[in-house]
Amino acid sequence: MQLSYWEKSEIFENIDFCIIGAGIVGSCTALFLREKFPEAKIVMLERASLPLGASTKNAGFACFGSVSEMADDLQSMSEQELIDLIKLRMEGLDLLQNLVPVTKMDFNNCGGIEVFRNSDGEHYYDQLQYFNQLVETAS
Repeated sequence: MQLSYWEKSEIFENIDFCIIGAGIVGSCTALFLREKFPEAKIVMLERASLPLGASTKNAGFACFGSVSEMADDLQSMSEQELIDLIKLRMEGLDLLQNLVPVTKMDFNNCGGIEVFRNSDGEHYYDQLQYFNQLVETAS
């Protein structure tokens, strides 16, 4: 792509912060940087004319952990570390809801659904109450 003189000099020179990706994480990063450094030159790069990642596809930003994900997390962290992680994820969702009103993002807190193969489902079903308690503890 051939850039014009103005594109080179006005967009791609003297950049203070360059953010790769204009999804939920990139956009929030730009917003927080703008608050902290109002005079900074912030450039966001996205691979297409619109964001193409998970932020626009499956609302992954609003999912703080399924039963199988939490069970897997417990393989590498303590129960308290998992509770702390769930708290951080819930705080992140609260922060997002303060930035973008729930009515604008069309967010509905409707719980979660996870699909398992028969052989895995029973194992996780037995742990469902335990993980629901962890989430309740984190709340």
